[in-house]
Amino acid sequence: MLLFTSDLDRTLIYSRHMMDKFPPATATVIVEQKDHEVISMMTESTVELLHQVHKHAIFVPVTTRALYQYERIHFIKEIGPDLAITSNGGTILENGRPYEEWTKTLRKRIEDSAIPKEDIVRHFQTLKSDLWLQRSFFMDELFYVHHVNNDILRHDELKAIVREFATHGWHVLLQGKKLYIMPKALTKEAAITYMKEQLCTYDVHLAAGDSIMDYGMLAIADIAYTPHHGDLKDTQPQVLINATYSANNGEAFTKELLEAVMRLATKPIPDTIMPRHN
Repeated sequence: MLLFTSDLDRTLIYSRHMMDKFPPATATVIVEQKDHEVISMMTESTVELLHQVHKHAIFVPVTTRALYQYERIHFIKEIGPDLAITSNGGTILENGRPYEEWTKTLRKRIEDSAIPKEDIVRHFQTLKSDLWLQRSFFMDELFYVHHVNNDILRHDELKAIVREFATHGWHVLLQGKKLYIMPKALTKEAAITYMKEQLCTYDVHLAAGDSIMDYGMLAIADIAYTPHHGDLKDTQPQVLINATYSANNGEAFTKELLEAVMRLATKPIPDTIMPRHN
């Protein structure tokens, strides 16, 4: 059985802005709404392909979204994957319910490796500026997302925050206009590794993602895919030898990815693909 772990935003689903930037070949389908506003879309062809993937592989959505944001994607709920990972690895869902053993394990890892969140907030207060800080959110009692003005936030200020927080067990990453501050123990790959050991049986692991936050997940997979529109290829520590760095953007990449998943899921695994977990 093929295990397919995939990021969601800008890998499988796209905002209206991304759909306009990379016009799709087939009609769009709304997959997420908020207060009657369209948030995310797929296309008719990728919707059908993902349905087929779910029938023939172990499809596991993996996202940095908080649990409530993930549950807003009605199309993924309709597919009903047996397993899912939210909150950048903070929550493993088994049949829609948090897997409590992982929750306990992760909280212990964070407690052992990072200073408490109350202390990190105090550190941030001494380093942040109201000139560039716009909004702040604490996601699932695990990590912080700060919306910032990139035109004002200086590179040296960001470096100082990264350096300071690293000594306290917290990771800082600027993604677009979002400044993520999270415990170093909180990663997608940590949750996936636990899930592979405890919750599923598979032959080959294929992973897909577009950003540097997906790098660890792609690195531990047997096969990986990343789109041209993503930043992973530009910010990665080193080139992943197991990865296909696609020339496609947007929906064209998603179609390429899901067709590749289907080929592997419906045919015997080639001898040249050696699962790393064996």
